[in-house]
Amino acid sequence: MSYPVIERREDDGSATPGRTLSVVFPALLFLLGLALFTVAFNVGDWGPWAFAGGILSITLAFAIPTTILPALEDR
Repeated sequence: MSYPVIERREDDGSATPGRTLSVVFPALLFLLGLALFTVAFNVGDWGPWAFAGGILSITLAFAIPTTILPALEDR
């Protein structure tokens, strides 16, 4: 039984803009979410909105690389 030879591709795609988007942008959103959680308990009337913004930011930080970008790449 013969096995196919898998050769290394010249362009592995690690420096593409999509790869950067899937790493840097979610990391920034995650840090923004943590900052909003921290601030939410000290801003008074805006506390619930800051907390909700933190939840939304962390949700997007996980949704972008796991759901949104793979769906866009399959188009």
